[in-house]
Amino acid sequence: MAGRRPKPTALKLVTGNAGKRPINKKEPKPRREIPSCPAHLDDSGKVAWGRLSVLLDRMGVLTEADSFALERLADCYTDILECRKLIERDGRTYTAESQGGTLIKANPAVNQLRAADSQFKSYLVEFGLTPAARSKVHASPDDDDKKDPLAEFFG
Repeated sequence: MAGRRPKPTALKLVTGNAGKRPINKKEPKPRREIPSCPAHLDDSGKVAWGRLSVLLDRMGVLTEADSFALERLADCYTDILECRKLIERDGRTYTAESQGGTLIKANPAVNQLRAADSQFKSYLVEFGLTPAARSKVHASPDDDDKKDPLAEFFG
């Protein structure tokens, strides 16, 4: 599907429907819950999963449908950490001998880090974990659950 991604219905209702497009009244509403951490994640992935799932749940944006996206976010973070270790150990460049003499080449881990960082950022944006993205997300954080439902009627 080409073009701009559709805005979630909840966001349209809060920010206004400037394009006057029809509101999707049948948009799925997955149950809000913290999904179980996949067993196959390595230790750094499990730590990332734990930190992110608690944060996203407090923000009110984590649902049962988000486990695969959260898994990818944790995987990307693990990739970033691994690339950083490789770069720290081997440096950003290396020398290689060729017929024309000595060449200085970029460590492949530098490009891998750049790619992992790009993917990581895109998942951060999906979950509203950057300042710009957060300004566009409408969610029900924990604080909303503690409000008195009758307060609007009885002040």
